[in-house]
Amino acid sequence: MRKDTAATRKRIIDTAERLFAERGVDNTSLLDISKAAQQKNRSALQYHFTNKQGLLDAVLDKHAKGIAERRTAMLDQLETGGEFSPYQLIEALVLPMADQLDNVDGGHAFLKIHSQLMTSANYSELRARRDQTAPDVLRLQKLMVQSTNTRNPEFIRARMMLAGVVLVHGLADYLSQSDHIARSVFLLTMTQGIVDLLQQSTSPAS
Repeated sequence: MRKDTAATRKRIIDTAERLFAERGVDNTSLLDISKAAQQKNRSALQYHFTNKQGLLDAVLDKHAKGIAERRTAMLDQLETGGEFSPYQLIEALVLPMADQLDNVDGGHAFLKIHSQLMTSANYSELRARRDQTAPDVLRLQKLMVQSTNTRNPEFIRARMMLAGVVLVHGLADYLSQSDHIARSVFLLTMTQGIVDLLQQSTSPAS
């Protein structure tokens, strides 16, 4: 890719990331992004990303590679070592995403956008497609299922869904609470909470 083409693409992605986080994905148009990125050629976004969903994919991909690499390394280490605890497994879910709290190149915006997409009906297919094609996510989900105390598919789906909600919304909300809760305490609590969620009894509480 030519340097000027790569620079244009990066400028559009960074601008979209900022506006999606500030204004909301559903409230930000391609025209808004084009103007903010100072694109005189209004067709540049369509050329590089086809449509808004393609641009969202590019924004998420900006961070997904680093998350996947760390998660894969953590899972490799766990499986090479043989036995591992449910807590160690869930750390491989939580910590690579939590790295975005320190990522000055759009990490906070990424967490906010991810949180928005979790509840957006307009992008449910995008979320499902990304989860179903990401090797690190599929590998982690398989190991998480093995750590549950049930093989009931409905219970497993409910627990996986709630684990994702706790992770994504929790990290996004922590951005406004970080002055009041130590990071180590928050991540320990989140990790243990997801472990407890996966291992909960399938019987109603008496």
